Amino acid sequence: MNSSNLTLSPQEDSPFSIGAVTQITGITETTLRVWERRYHFPHTSRTSGGRRQYSQQAVLQLQWVKMHMDEGVRAGRAIRARSLTDRETAVATTLHELLLPLRTPDPTLVTLPPVLLDALLAFDSAKAAMILNEAITKHPLENIVLDVIGPALSAIGEFWSNGEVEVATEHFATNFLRHQLLVWMRTSPPPYRVNPIILACAPEELHEGSLLMLGVLLRQLRWPVLYLGQSLPLLDLSALVDRVMPSLIVFVAMSEIAALALADWPLWLIQQTEMPLPIIGYGGRAFVENTALADLVPGVLLGTTIYEGYQRIHRVMLNLAVLQP
Repeated sequence: MNSSNLTLSPQEDSPFSIGAVTQITGITETTLRVWERRYHFPHTSRTSGGRRQYSQQAVLQLQWVKMHMDEGVRAGRAIRARSLTDRETAVATTLHELLLPLRTPDPTLVTLPPVLLDALLAFDSAKAAMILNEAITKHPLENIVLDVIGPALSAIGEFWSNGEVEVATEHFATNFLRHQLLVWMRTSPPPYRVNPIILACAPEELHEGSLLMLGVLLRQLRWPVLYLGQSLPLLDLSALVDRVMPSLIVFVAMSEIAALALADWPLWLIQQTEMPLPIIGYGGRAFVENTALADLVPGVLLGTTIYEGYQRIHRVMLNLAVLQP
């Protein structure tokens, strides 16, 4: 699948302050100033009071450099590599490279999923909201999503599958967590002005918990997300791509039936414009439980965990945005 042209709007968002850039990239203000003097990177403008202002493109370039520094590349080499790296090759490599399991669950959050689950099984939405609101003041949202919401959703599903809770209880608990994820997605930082990522469940797939979690994590990284939710008909793909021109379309399939239905997407995605077709990626429990399914579904398996999937998407989006075509 060809990689999409990811275009930046000529009307970028308001400039970022150096403090905002540090918060987004994890690069200290001192380092940013040193790089500007030593490498003339990134380009900055100044306010009337002499304060640095960073464009969206500069912030994305800094994130790209930091990503490679985290892999062991020296700063000067990473900065120079921006103008030398072929985008198509970088995107293709990122889609298929093995990502190291750099993340371990937050041990301080291990007790929260069962406490949250007890509140939900008791239909106590006020207590469940209090638990999450208190946790979010002490921990990064990424940790709350991956180490609290994820385990709670899995436990609820297992309880229902084993007949330990009735349908009404499962619906209440799942819908509470679904609503919370939607709120976090909608209240995330303003997105970059780039072609969006479409998130959808495969045809016949109604379980959207992991897709919602992915949407929250991507929005926290400021990537624009067009969230479509449950069971997207493949016949809608061509018109959707023509109107939205997404960078990626990401499908989730939890059941084997949904994964097999997804295999027919090339029959429906017809190129109607001069824009390259978007990258098609997928993931979900179906591909973890039956690895052979990935051989039947065209596109790219984005990972076997939500963390791996959203990290891979982040890297692809940076490569599309920063590197020259």
